[in-house]
Amino acid sequence: MVGEAKIKNAARLAAVAFSFFLYAASFEPWGIAECAYVFAVPAILAARSLFSEIPAPKPPEQAVRRRRRSGPDFLEIPDGGEGGRAPFKAEPCARALWLISTFAFSYAAWAATLAWLRHVYPPAGWAAALLLPLIISGLFVWPWFALLPRLLPALRDDPAKRLLRYGGIAGAWVCLEWLRAHLFTGFPWLLLAHSQWRRPAAIQTAEFGGVWMVSFIVIFFNLAAAEYIWRLYARQKFRISDNFSTRPPFGRFCPEIYAAILFVMAGLFVYVKNLPSRANEIPAFRAGMVQTDFAGILKWDDALAEDNMRVISRLTAGLKSARADVALWPEAATPPRWPVIGCPPMREWIERLSKSTGLPILMGNMAYFEDSQKAQNGAFFVSPETGLSEEFYGKRKLVPFGEYVPKWASPIGKVVPVGDMARGESEAPISARIAGKDYKIGPMICYEDIFPQLGRDMALNGADILFVCTNDSWYGREGGAWQHAAHSALQAAATRRPLLRSSNNGLSAVFDQYGRMRPSFVLRDSGGKVWDASTPSPAPAMDVSDESGRPVDGRTLRPKRPSPMLDDSGSIYFRGAGYSDVVFYKNFDGKRTLYVEYGDWFAGACAAVFCLSCAPALAGGFRKNPDAPKKA
Repeated sequence: MVGEAKIKNAARLAAVAFSFFLYAASFEPWGIAECAYVFAVPAILAARSLFSEIPAPKPPEQAVRRRRRSGPDFLEIPDGGEGGRAPFKAEPCARALWLISTFAFSYAAWAATLAWLRHVYPPAGWAAALLLPLIISGLFVWPWFALLPRLLPALRDDPAKRLLRYGGIAGAWVCLEWLRAHLFTGFPWLLLAHSQWRRPAAIQTAEFGGVWMVSFIVIFFNLAAAEYIWRLYARQKFRISDNFSTRPPFGRFCPEIYAAILFVMAGLFVYVKNLPSRANEIPAFRAGMVQTDFAGILKWDDALAEDNMRVISRLTAGLKSARADVALWPEAATPPRWPVIGCPPMREWIERLSKSTGLPILMGNMAYFEDSQKAQNGAFFVSPETGLSEEFYGKRKLVPFGEYVPKWASPIGKVVPVGDMARGESEAPISARIAGKDYKIGPMICYEDIFPQLGRDMALNGADILFVCTNDSWYGREGGAWQHAAHSALQAAATRRPLLRSSNNGLSAVFDQYGRMRPSFVLRDSGGKVWDASTPSPAPAMDVSDESGRPVDGRTLRPKRPSPMLDDSGSIYFRGAGYSDVVFYKNFDGKRTLYVEYGDWFAGACAAVFCLSCAPALAGGFRKNPDAPKKA
């Protein structure tokens, strides 16, 4: 029996490991979104096999006497009188196996996902790559798996009770994600919902409950699928052990799987109901995007300042060949030592560039205030007619250890060798006139778009369009920029606002009101290669459409698929410029979504369902056998 127990434990370990392999694979850079719907199933089944026992037929009297003489087998439930069974607890080794394996593999999954952190100002980046996965997995992922054995319902429970219990367990996952977005400085990087960012139909429910509703649906599907599989297995095992002579004491009906399918179909229904169509589009303007591809650390070097300005000037001027209506610049697009507010020559230079090209510029840049001796990371609008607008947005969510040091961590110091930044206070959008029309732009700088509430604040305060300017060169050229971009898709879908995204050398794209990327085109030189500003100007861009009006790739003459700006090798990491058309949809015109109106109401509902359905289970021991009938 010892050998058999070892084999079973090894199988359970493999199941847990496979679960967290699927969990990591559901996010970028692997991006297999479908893995998110089944990632927890192997681990849940392992928890069932460790901490739950399938009811067995009543044994003959001879077998009862034989078992009393030999003692119970490993994980076997002893007879409890009255035809029932005594409360069951897994052996300490089984409990330890579960806790240690789920912790170790959850950490491994997050360490693999955040491995790109080592590029952020090494060697400090290596410390972040080791410690941040420990915090995320240890405080916000592992506790769900650690408590799971207590929370799983019994096979004998009636369907309504099981359904409510599973709703509470899924709600617990959402509550942990919500806490991750708010505790300490908050870091809601890659919530479960963000695994679906390239599946537009899967994220449409975000307009009702934000990312929290999407995460709930995905994790509930995992729970329902595991329950369905376990119930099929348990029924067959019972019937085989009883030679198919009696019915199992638990039903076949599994409402959880029907509810899970219904939730998934709800997102598809919302998408089909508001199906995007050319007839429903309202063309707005053409956004030109600039990627200067200067490394974050090097941009603080004065020796590269002139090269930086030459490149961005040429790339911006090149957008005229694409008939762009506005130029989007990334975060801190020009040398940060020369802020647009606080350095008059830099302001004059940008205003002259805007006037000479005839292009408004929506950009990330710096402001410096003499009175407070503080710098501020901001988003600004420059008009060809009126110059730099005095109205600008100051970054509200500063990067810990990069732009400021939390008071509790002052002995540690900063990672990036720059002064402390002033925190922005205003949630108001900034005004911009583009293509002859006035818009309210809701900026988010750097990693601010990972915070769902910031996009909601902008939409609530009247933003027509969201704008993300970022410098992803800190992340290296791996999966960091792709992971970061996933949050923009959910912001667009939850607020039903188009989102313009400009990155220094990461993912630059336009997202529509469905959270889909619009087709993006890059400027090319006369030889057909991606133009990198090494020559004065690019070749004229061609506007080609098919009979339905869809944009066509000028090189392949095939409909252009939704994508960010890509170079010839398919990489987002390059120097160049491009463009994408911004459209609005009539069915969302003037609409304020339920999420924008009421915020994190769904996370609160999840907390309520969790407390209602799971509190009694948490009050018990580590794990009692859920399938043992109660004594009369």
